[in-house]
Amino acid sequence: MNSGFDRRAPSLDTTQPGIRHIQDLIRQATAVRLLLRSGDQLEGVLRWQDQRYLALSPGEGQPLSLVNRDAVDLIRALI
Repeated sequence: MNSGFDRRAPSLDTTQPGIRHIQDLIRQATAVRLLLRSGDQLEGVLRWQDQRYLALSPGEGQPLSLVNRDAVDLIRALI
């Protein structure tokens, strides 16, 4: 009998330029601004990504915000 825990989510396709760029932003701990489809903006540092979500750290000591990838229109580095 298989349980829901036995299924593995598909891995990220790291050959895609967008995935590689986000990984670079994560590795370099670059501050970013996320522009959402709702018109809202979030700022912080990306910590990780998976197939559905981006984890954004808004600041020291604040909890991570999980942002659905489908809700993001633009990721802009704040350099």
